[in-house]
Amino acid sequence: MDHVRVVYATKTQHSKKLAQAVAKALLVQAKSVDQCTKGEQSELLFIAGGIYAGKCNPALVSYAQSLDTEQVKNVVLITSSVSITQRKQQEIREILTMKGISVVDEITCPGAVFFIKLTHPNKRDLQFVAEAAKSIVAKTIIS
Repeated sequence: MDHVRVVYATKTQHSKKLAQAVAKALLVQAKSVDQCTKGEQSELLFIAGGIYAGKCNPALVSYAQSLDTEQVKNVVLITSSVSITQRKQQEIREILTMKGISVVDEITCPGAVFFIKLTHPNKRDLQFVAEAAKSIVAKTIIS
């Protein structure tokens, strides 16, 4: 079983950037959920995705529905959204929780759409997400 994996689903490439920043910081590879094979296992799984018009990416929802406790024990959600009030992957969190998979944390940052917040996620956002991920891994492995 791999200790840490990073997966993402994206419509705007923002989640891919976030996932790659986390993967680089953790010395692993980021994979699109389309590249994941059934049954891949990890102790800690980072799932990166955006909120689009208040909703989770359907590909990410489908991926979350395919997971079970034999594959993954703990998840960290990485979320970007233009909205400040809807910057949580609530639907995915509920799916995972119902399956008995622990959501240990959620890292959020601004996203961009059309002409709103065009510079996000920026270099500072990527650095913030990567540092937060390293901190979570350190706490999770120690626990």
